[in-house]
Amino acid sequence: MKIIVFLLLYSVILFGYNQKDIDNLFKDEGCKGCDFSGADLSNRDFSGFEMEDANLKNTNLKNSNFFMANLEGANFSGSNLENTIFWKANLSFSTFNNVEAIRVNLKGANLQNTTLYESNFSYSVSWKANFNDAIIEKSNFSNSELGDAKFYHNNLTTNNLENAILWKTKFKDTILTQKQCEEAKKEEAIFLNNVECK
Repeated sequence: MKIIVFLLLYSVILFGYNQKDIDNLFKDEGCKGCDFSGADLSNRDFSGFEMEDANLKNTNLKNSNFFMANLEGANFSGSNLENTIFWKANLSFSTFNNVEAIRVNLKGANLQNTTLYESNFSYSVSWKANFNDAIIEKSNFSNSELGDAKFYHNNLTTNNLENAILWKTKFKDTILTQKQCEEAKKEEAIFLNNVECK
C-alpha cells in the first residue's frame, strides 16, 4: 500500500497534473485553476471551455482547438502550441514564455496584458487580435499575419517582425525600430498617437 501511495505522489510531482483533473476537464468543459503542467493534451477540442488560471506549463497542446475558450491568466510557458487554434479565445493576463507556437491561430483573440517572452510565433495567424498592454520581448513573429491587429502601449523593438503582414495593423503609444516602422508603413499599417520609431 505504501508503495502505491508513493508512486501516486511521485507521478503527481513528476508530471504536475492529475488524471482525474483531465477527466473532469472534459466532463465539465472546463476547470478553473487546475494544474495540467506536463500533460499531453494534443489533438483535443477545448472549444468554449472555461480554463481561467490554468497551469499549462510544459504541456503539449499541438493541434488542439481552443475556439472561444476562456483562458484568462493561464500559464503556457514552455509549451508546444504548434498549429493550436485560439480563434476568439480570451487569453488576457496569460503567460507565453519560451513557447513553440509556429502556425498558431490567434485570429480575434484577446491578448491584453499578456506576457510573451522568447517565444516562436512565426507563420502564425493573428488577424484582428488584441495585443494591447502586452509585454512582448525577444519573440519571433516573422512571416506571421498580423493584419488589423491592435498594438497599444507596447514596446516591440526586441521582436522579429520580418516579412510579417501588417496591413491595417493599428499601433498606438508603441515603440518600434526604424526598420519595423518602414516595413509597417509599406504594409499600410495605421499609426495612431505616439508611435515612436527608434
